[in-house]
Amino acid sequence: MSTKLSRPFRIIALPLVRIPHGPLRVAPRAAAAGQQAPATSAVASAGASSSSASSSSSSTSTASSSLDQTAASTAIESADASSADSTTTNAPLVLYQVQQPDRATADGQASIVTRALTKASDLWLGFGEKDKGTWQRKVFERGEKLMDRIEYEEWALKSIHEDQGVKIAKKGEEQERIEISLLRPAGLGVPPLLPKLHRALIHRIPHHRKMMIRFLVFSPITWPFAIIPVIPNFPLFYVLWRAWSHYKAWRGATYLEAVLKAGMITEKESSTLDNIYAHHRADVKDGKIIKEGGDGADFYPGMMITTAEVPDLKKAFDLRPAEVVDVERAIEQASHRARDGAKVLQLKAEGKSEKAELKFKKEE
Repeated sequence: MSTKLSRPFRIIALPLVRIPHGPLRVAPRAAAAGQQAPATSAVASAGASSSSASSSSSSTSTASSSLDQTAASTAIESADASSADSTTTNAPLVLYQVQQPDRATADGQASIVTRALTKASDLWLGFGEKDKGTWQRKVFERGEKLMDRIEYEEWALKSIHEDQGVKIAKKGEEQERIEISLLRPAGLGVPPLLPKLHRALIHRIPHHRKMMIRFLVFSPITWPFAIIPVIPNFPLFYVLWRAWSHYKAWRGATYLEAVLKAGMITEKESSTLDNIYAHHRADVKDGKIIKEGGDGADFYPGMMITTAEVPDLKKAFDLRPAEVVDVERAIEQASHRARDGAKVLQLKAEGKSEKAELKFKKEE
């Protein structure tokens, strides 16, 4: 059965803000990086062996694919090493908004999974339309607050659908190849973002797998809440939802890393993003939006983009409603992290290192 694809497969890199004292998120563990390096070397060795063997055989297509993956892995590893220092001190928080082609059946209808998720989303939004004071409205408002506390990185990763746009071949199969553009603005003094994306994935893959297991292990503790009459067992629903969320983020990060290692992602400068970021620099003063029609929100003064630019992003890159929410959430979280970073820096300057360390751990 043929499939119908629409949007291009691309990644929109949105630099958000430079944290005053470095990222407030947990940096990729040295152990994870150490485990990744041998893996990359192993890929390179395997690629070299494969190319050597294929030179004496007739399987030239396999050798070409292996060499492409080896070259891509070597380039990533080299870029990681060369930009490590600059990334630590100069790279901002970045939202990697992944857009994938829509997959529909031959008759144009969405898949069963997509329809089920849409129905669940409509049911949840229906809770928000109930009258104030009803338990459905209270649950919706509390749920929205909980969702806003979830890291924007997790939201971005769990929106990625495996094998949608390009399928990762199994061992021994020939890999389908496409070009996926990593679009980024130019002129912001931002170092290459592809190595930063790779390091983020190295950290996120084990992190989300670990958190998924923790929530699943914790779920039996919520079973006693089922004895409460009338009210559903929301603690169990929340724990299972968080486990599912981490599972989706884990699989999304794993898939994106496989695509990256296959050498399909190409970093490109986007004139459209340049224009949007240029408008931001003209429309913001001391962190406050002065653009006509802006929402008047107060952001950290060093923000590289604010919610005032989201309508332009939506129009230029065909952002869906859920993607608009993800971008706005990322901007707001980045502003909060930057403010907290500035407070930590101030505490250190005042000689209150213990309080600064305590606040830093709290943000982690």
